[in-house]
Amino acid sequence: MSKDELHAFRRQQIEDYRNSSQSAETWCYANAMKLSTLRYWLRRIKDADQPEPEQAWATMKLIDKATSADSTPIIIRVNAFEISLYRGFEPAVLAAVIKTLQGI
Repeated sequence: MSKDELHAFRRQQIEDYRNSSQSAETWCYANAMKLSTLRYWLRRIKDADQPEPEQAWATMKLIDKATSADSTPIIIRVNAFEISLYRGFEPAVLAAVIKTLQGI
């Protein structure tokens, strides 16, 4: 029996058990299955039927550090964090970041 055939066979057995209205012990005895095997396949099928969680990706903007005097950052330290500010930063974003870091 291939892996896919075994999985389909066990899935059918689990469906039969769920439709039987018998206790797990009674059903296992009548169907010559160990209780631990039934519990394993109940868990495995439940896990297989769960949808994959969506993955969220973060975006990051890389800033090319030029060697001119305009690219010299202002460095701010908040707790254990360090923020480097370059010309053109947005003060509202900086205030929000600092407020968040103070809460950590």
